[in-house]
Amino acid sequence: MVKLFAHPSGALYIPEEETALFADLHLGYAWAQRRRGQLGPVADGGAVEKFLATLAELSPKRVVLLGDVYHAPRPSEAERDQVERALDAVRGELVIVRGNHDRALLRDFGKAPVPEWRAGGIVAVHGDRLPETEDFLVMGHLHPVVKVRDAAGASRRVPVFWVKDRQAVLPAFTPFSSGCPVRGGSIVAATGTRVVPLTAPRFDDLLPGLPSLVRIA
Repeated sequence: MVKLFAHPSGALYIPEEETALFADLHLGYAWAQRRRGQLGPVADGGAVEKFLATLAELSPKRVVLLGDVYHAPRPSEAERDQVERALDAVRGELVIVRGNHDRALLRDFGKAPVPEWRAGGIVAVHGDRLPETEDFLVMGHLHPVVKVRDAAGASRRVPVFWVKDRQAVLPAFTPFSSGCPVRGGSIVAATGTRVVPLTAPRFDDLLPGLPSLVRIA
């Protein structure tokens, strides 16, 4: 099986395939919620800029988006601008795996999603539906988090990579996810600036020129 490396942004990198995987961008979330009547602030939380910065650092030849690229169908102009900025920044091959939030992707953006992506002994899906497979499963959808406390006793939820039972679940790339608490297995936090193993790390692989990456499977 190929080796899987966690990036501080929440992306997953496969060096053998020169491929970066991202899950649950939910671009346009705030604008979509405003269209539904919620009166929260309209902002993207830096999601597009984080995506562009991650692409610049990793320079992948292939980008795989594991569904929920945008939050709601029939996007407004502001939502469309966010999605198009992100997709247009991809250099090389772009693969979009179908998510439950973006089933109208072909109609709204002219991009045809696929049900899954396979390479090197893994199968990557969104995660709302799971395939029957003996391969290692990579997915999003669950938005895994853990609660951590600082020295002052304050707590917050941190997005994490969760590896358990031949599955790796990516954290949500969107900053607006409250997340689903997880436990057991191997848990690695994606803080935005560092990758921090919260359980004992199993690997010590290093990639030349990419010191921010930590192998998780």
